[in-house]
Amino acid sequence: MPFSDPKQQTYDLIVVGTGFAGSFFLERYLQGAPAGAQVLVLERGARTEHADRVEARANDYLAQSAPYYERSGDPGKSWIFNIAFGGGSNCWWGNSPRFLPADFEMRSRFGVGQDWPIGYDDLEPYYDRAEALISLAGSNEGAPYRRQTAFAQPAHRLTAPEELLKQAYPGRFFNMPSARASVPGAGRGVCCANGICHLCPVDAKFTIQNGLMRVYEDPRVTVALGSEVVGIAHDGRMASGATYIRNGREMTARADLVVLAANAIFNPLILERSALDHPLLGRRLNEQVGVVAEAFLDGVEGFGGSTSVTGIGYMLYDDEARRRDRAGALIETWNVGTLRNETGKWRQVLPLRLVFEVLPDEKNHVRLDPAAPSMPVVHYEGHGEYTQKAIDRAHADLERVLAPLPIESIRVDEKPVRTEAHIIGTTLMGNDPATSIVDRDCVHHQLRNLLVLGSSTFPVGGPANPSLTISAQAMRAADRVLA
Repeated sequence: MPFSDPKQQTYDLIVVGTGFAGSFFLERYLQGAPAGAQVLVLERGARTEHADRVEARANDYLAQSAPYYERSGDPGKSWIFNIAFGGGSNCWWGNSPRFLPADFEMRSRFGVGQDWPIGYDDLEPYYDRAEALISLAGSNEGAPYRRQTAFAQPAHRLTAPEELLKQAYPGRFFNMPSARASVPGAGRGVCCANGICHLCPVDAKFTIQNGLMRVYEDPRVTVALGSEVVGIAHDGRMASGATYIRNGREMTARADLVVLAANAIFNPLILERSALDHPLLGRRLNEQVGVVAEAFLDGVEGFGGSTSVTGIGYMLYDDEARRRDRAGALIETWNVGTLRNETGKWRQVLPLRLVFEVLPDEKNHVRLDPAAPSMPVVHYEGHGEYTQKAIDRAHADLERVLAPLPIESIRVDEKPVRTEAHIIGTTLMGNDPATSIVDRDCVHHQLRNLLVLGSSTFPVGGPANPSLTISAQAMRAADRVLA
């Protein structure tokens, strides 16, 4: 059985974490690994069947995350993650756009943020593969980025106001690429459009358990659940394995290659506990800022789509003059929300969410608390002026962008949402070891047989959801290692 006690101490590969980064890395790695390869996967959490999660209503991920970190700085800021087999795939919403080419070239194009050491062209073939593995639903009528393959499933149905926006903004408004199934045949249920996607009641959303379990059922792979990794064993030049606590015992497993694929809070914590110090380790923590809005319509009814988030708009995203001055924003248009309390106008509303990019700031960081080394301290002072300038103009921007609709009024929430559940930064990738933790292939600058994967390596995050890029980057890293 793949879920068992480790039967040996030496492996070819150790992977820490079973979320998007670890699972998509393994999927690609196993394709090229020898038949006799031995892989140990260390997962801190437990495995819970989907049906058991639904029965237990185990969906308050803010509460579930809280016991695993200490908060410092902004008291209203929260962080969402999932300590369990499958990681973030258990609680993500399933919106799966790619990053735009410009997102990899922020400094070169706009004079702000940082450039990635790789570009869109490097990830493009892996975006294709990740989309196929997830079996994304989307429209093949166009995209704001170059793509070579068709979506596996047809796009979810748009609402009436979204159809008007698509007509008004060809090439800038699209059906949301979605990991929520639109038709039978993906090995999952079909989306019920109830908008409780963090714990999908019909298992329509892609998760590691319903989409990539074959990786962990491979006879070459052993998964040790309940294993908290506390350090990377090394001699200062090469990694030799991972030290972890399981069933109250501290153990060390040896391996020729170690892949650290936890999230942007725990990747730097493990590196710091391993005495792999760096001036930027744990620094530049960030995530996008979400702002909720509603457009009240005159004679056009919303809520006719076939999933929770049906539209995606780039009208505030790809403007070069804008992004030099203030944050770009991804516009999500929703098929779930609050009905109007007006007779005859119940459905004449378009719910929206603006997702603003955030520039990394060294003041925001994750650090080790020596008194409680398993409990990282997450310090966040705010999202910065670049993002706030865009938030302050949200209402005016929406009035302009939504002008093709019959608008009665627009309401924008005064406060951003507490979290977008997109934790970014803290183990930056780059070409210069003085200003980054890992190189362009996610290889640790100091320990050349240690990889660090996931959004913790992103130099900047852009406005788009990161899960698809995490998956593509992980598969590219596997190919580079195998090569």
